[in-house]
Amino acid sequence: MKKEEKEMMKLPNLAEMTDIEAIHWYTSEYLRLSREGQLNSGYGKALLEWKKQLNARLEQSRKEWW
Repeated sequence: MKKEEKEMMKLPNLAEMTDIEAIHWYTSEYLRLSREGQLNSGYGKALLEWKKQLNARLEQSRKEWW
């Protein structure tokens, strides 16, 4: 793995972001990767796992709020 790829693999710490910040960041990254045709790259797969963590957090927030 190249140095640039390793640096790209560093996803933000979800615990340090608000829900809105996380959704905004994910959407921006997803669109960028989609335009570049990189959704199936290592970074794209790591981004998907990060999104799954975000989804779990959002679902938990909904359960607690309702």
